[in-house]
Amino acid sequence: MDRTVNPEILAIALGVHEAGLLPSPDELAALIAEVEVGAIRSEAGVPDQLLGTAWYLHGVAAALEGTDLYDPVRRRHAFAVSAHILELALDDRRNRLDTTNGPEDDRTGEEDDLAETADAETTGTPQDPDEVRARRLSLAFGAQVGYRRCEQDPNAAAVFRQVDPLLVTEESLASHLDTLAVEAGVAFLGLQRRRLTRVVRVWRRQLGDLQRLAGVTDLRESMYGPAQAVIEAVHNLTLFLTRADPAALETARTHLRDVVTGSAGIADRSARWVAAHLLELLDDLADGSLQRLLPPDTPPALAQAFALSDPPVMTLWPPQRELLRQSRPLDPATSRLLISVPTSAGKTLMAQLVICAHLAAGAGRVLYVSPLRSLGREMRQALRSRLRVLGRKLGDDLPDFPAPGAQATVGDGDVEVLTPERLMHALRQDANAALEGVGLIVVDEAHHMQHTERGFLLEGLLAFCQAHPSPPRLVLLSAAVGNHAELAAWLDPSQPAEDVVFTSQWRGPRRLHGLLSPIKFSDQLTRTKLPPRANRTRNTEAVLPMGLRISVRPTSAGKTFHMATQRDQPLGQRVYREKFPGDTTGKQASSVTNYALFAFGAAHLSRTGSVLVVCTSRLATRNTAQAIAALLPEFPPAAPLAGFLADTLGADHPIVDCARHGVAYHHAQLPAEVLHAVEDALRSDQLKALCCTSTLTDGVNLPVRSVIINSEVDDGLPRTWSGQPQMGPAQLLNAVGRAGRAGRESEGWILLTRHRDPRSPDFSLLEPGAERLQVLSALGTDDALTDLAAAEQLIAETADAIFKLAENHAANFASYVWFTLDALSRVPTLTAIEPMAAVERLLAMRQLPPDLKDRWLQLATKVAEQYEATEPAARRRWTTPGTSIGTARALDSIAEALAQALLRDPAATAPAYEGIWAEVLAGVLPDEWPLQRTLDFFTQYGVYGVLLTFPEAKEAWTFTEKRTSTSARRHVDIAAAITGWTGGTTIPDLADAWLPGLPREWALEQTVSNISVTFEHYLAWTLGALTNLINTRLEQARAEIRLPATVGWHLRHGVDTAQALALLNAGVTSRRLAHQIGRSANDRNIGADELRAWLTDLHIDGWRREFSATSYEINDLLEYVRTRRPSMIGSLLDARHTSLHVTTTGVAVADGLPVQLRFSAGPQPSPLTADANQDTVAIIPADTYLDVLTIIDSGIDFDATLTDDRLTLSLRAAW
Repeated sequence: MDRTVNPEILAIALGVHEAGLLPSPDELAALIAEVEVGAIRSEAGVPDQLLGTAWYLHGVAAALEGTDLYDPVRRRHAFAVSAHILELALDDRRNRLDTTNGPEDDRTGEEDDLAETADAETTGTPQDPDEVRARRLSLAFGAQVGYRRCEQDPNAAAVFRQVDPLLVTEESLASHLDTLAVEAGVAFLGLQRRRLTRVVRVWRRQLGDLQRLAGVTDLRESMYGPAQAVIEAVHNLTLFLTRADPAALETARTHLRDVVTGSAGIADRSARWVAAHLLELLDDLADGSLQRLLPPDTPPALAQAFALSDPPVMTLWPPQRELLRQSRPLDPATSRLLISVPTSAGKTLMAQLVICAHLAAGAGRVLYVSPLRSLGREMRQALRSRLRVLGRKLGDDLPDFPAPGAQATVGDGDVEVLTPERLMHALRQDANAALEGVGLIVVDEAHHMQHTERGFLLEGLLAFCQAHPSPPRLVLLSAAVGNHAELAAWLDPSQPAEDVVFTSQWRGPRRLHGLLSPIKFSDQLTRTKLPPRANRTRNTEAVLPMGLRISVRPTSAGKTFHMATQRDQPLGQRVYREKFPGDTTGKQASSVTNYALFAFGAAHLSRTGSVLVVCTSRLATRNTAQAIAALLPEFPPAAPLAGFLADTLGADHPIVDCARHGVAYHHAQLPAEVLHAVEDALRSDQLKALCCTSTLTDGVNLPVRSVIINSEVDDGLPRTWSGQPQMGPAQLLNAVGRAGRAGRESEGWILLTRHRDPRSPDFSLLEPGAERLQVLSALGTDDALTDLAAAEQLIAETADAIFKLAENHAANFASYVWFTLDALSRVPTLTAIEPMAAVERLLAMRQLPPDLKDRWLQLATKVAEQYEATEPAARRRWTTPGTSIGTARALDSIAEALAQALLRDPAATAPAYEGIWAEVLAGVLPDEWPLQRTLDFFTQYGVYGVLLTFPEAKEAWTFTEKRTSTSARRHVDIAAAITGWTGGTTIPDLADAWLPGLPREWALEQTVSNISVTFEHYLAWTLGALTNLINTRLEQARAEIRLPATVGWHLRHGVDTAQALALLNAGVTSRRLAHQIGRSANDRNIGADELRAWLTDLHIDGWRREFSATSYEINDLLEYVRTRRPSMIGSLLDARHTSLHVTTTGVAVADGLPVQLRFSAGPQPSPLTADANQDTVAIIPADTYLDVLTIIDSGIDFDATLTDDRLTLSLRAAW
């Protein structure tokens, strides 16, 4: 808020004027702040004086360009302030076409649940709907112009979302001629290409019909002339921003000038206003277009990949423009780059630009590494459409752990989206193969290097890649780095920091900071004497009604506003058994909890937009979600999500009832398909509130208006352990950044919960400074140094201490040293590589003081000594599992015993061939055991129980009778559970089988949690590693059998066919669908390599008929069956036509028959057909469906003709 409510900025914007004509800067700041506070109370209203000031600033800033009175800085501030106020006016009841506080005026049970301590200004009643509509459009266009002129571009798009429904395309032009030009201006400044091209196409067609009716070539001499000229200008500007057509830009300029000068026709003041602003913006928009900013030798396909895919990018935001101009991120010669910009500054798009430019230049494959699976899923979704336009392929979504021999560990896609764990496993298997052809590695959320548990893994990856003799380019991204120069020196010591680091303080949406705290209604406290009882020391019961307080401070130096729930309608009560008056140590379980009070605040804020509540634990996410859901009515848009969750988790799972009310929760122990569905529902406005742990907010772009942080915050001060984890500064900054999604919201509200009365310093916690955002190696933490000391003591006392280091920082460091010694020794190079090169390149070796650095290096030396003392084949085998060295050695021993057991089986050694070929082909073409036989073998030898004793297992496969920590354990047979899970049994049925007699909700939650922790992660990893070690020995023995290399993957996904595995690894997220398709294909003897062709022939209707596929699942299948080919949309733009094979329906057609592409009736997505004369003459095949859909969604005007079974798409003349 400081950039528009700060009195110093307001003074610059207002300038000097006569007293009384305009409010003073302080008065204006107070007016804006009060309106912002009113919005939180759901009492939006903009006083006439404030609105008049906004229009004054808008007018003079536009009129006085280039004069001494309004220099560029002053104009920018004036536009920013006016835009802010004009947008606030859109929520004024007088300017709304409805009189509600939100889409459905959802209430939390009270009519006026929050009352501010100051008097609230009343608002007027709605006026004539046509007048209100025209006023809303004018306010929106004025706000959009202001935002564009003050370089707050995404806010202009957010404003468009508020008035998009006011664009008229279903009625005659005459019915809205007075607003037509403004509608065109609003649509254009929203820059939502798909919507923009559709409405402009309709208006141009209607205007063309009028021309033909009047028998004229244009409408200049009519009242339609100015609006037509604005629409033609918008059409040509869109062409320019899409295709970089200079002629279209000049044509647009001519049309706008004609309107401004009156040459376009009869005077239309609204059209002239719109045209004048667009004319002023024209060159700025052109300079900010991707086509202008890309290097001259960039292939046109790169710009097209962003302009024509979804979401479309027609212009770049200020920091993105600055990045391209200053830091040469697209130049292959830029070998190291750190991009550090705030959230909502377009960091994700910067990553996409770097990736796609690298591919367009043909500089090798790209690895995009994200520590967060949710962020990885989001990037996969965003890159799919970009790569489709480029004609490139996104790699499969493989599990983190490898299946050697089954599929390439890092895949064969042009871009691989992977976690640090998956990349490290790939390097451990074969570092040379993993990095072969890789020209660029992009690491998102790079500040995760300092995280206690996984940070060192990421640090080690980056150090190894830098120590490699042929290092790929490295681009790191983060919004939470305070020590830029230090990281720059680490990445590239040979370059000055400014050549390695790009930073910007720009951000899009405004932020309003606030605090949520319980409020005690002490004047209503009652005390009751309790009956005497032996040993009773608490003789009085005190009942204290409780409410909720919201404290907001629009500016860092401004007034704090306090609002509270009504005293006569408390939200609950605290009950205490007192020893003396005021004793609060005996709080009773029936007391209202703080999270329940904060849930009321979340439910209230959900009226104005979706809310994200960040909680401290998985249990807290569930409890808070249930509390919010209890306050909200059922929410029909969330019904599809609720149905999916009921089918997947069981109708009794607590998340299902929450979802019916538009609320959900998200944490790492829910299945991946559930997390994916919840994230997608939030993005598509099917949820009003989502409760999550901090792992979701770290970098994932979520479209929420408000963020409530219900967590202890690390303020840098020493404190005793409270039993709850603290949110670090980087986590806090990322959570704060989720409020106000750029392009969807122009303002975000962030509220930090306090369990006591709020204090002024609490607000500063929401803005941690650079000194609190230092990215430091995890090896320098107190926990790591404690582990190091224990390791040193163990080494001093034990000969084989290296093998006894288990599941701590010292063990992870030792495992890393062992890996780098092995990997670097295998790199083919003419120059010797220093064995400790990857250890020396660790960030810790630059940051730690000499004494601590030497201690870690001494531990590395001990590891190296043990490595050298180990037989070469063994040390190689102990590298691959990715566990601690001790666990790897134990796994190897188990593998040796199991391999010997297998070799005692006569089938293992019986020659597959006779005669001369028996010796030559021994073990060359071994038989692979079926999955179930392999699982039975592991059961026979008690493998699962042994694996669960390793330190890496932690709390895997743990069930309890009750939720309490002291509850008795419940035994569940893991072997039978694995058979049921891989056999496709649903989670509700698994819960019934595993935990009969337990409360349904508790059984479901434990089932889901143990599947996630034990099957999807721990056992899938270790069982896969063990299988690999066994197969290595069978191969060395030239045995005729092998265990399936994918056994860990089957356990990870819960399926039992290779076909299902192929679907899930390719990005299909539904286990149910994959299992059903896999079984069906298996029954038909359709192998995994034939799956795409079979599914393509079935098409969408077949998928629904055979597998009951949902709309979400159909989208996944369309992506799966898509055939990799050169970009169809690129061919259309370059050659002006493209063609494809289609499936004809048997209707006779003439050569070159004009057809229209339509979607079949019924649920969407539906088959795409080519129709002529109301007959369907052809169907677009499933494997080209998405390519044709990309062309349709691009808004490109094209004609379609059919000759035999070839459909040809041709650009129309205007394109």
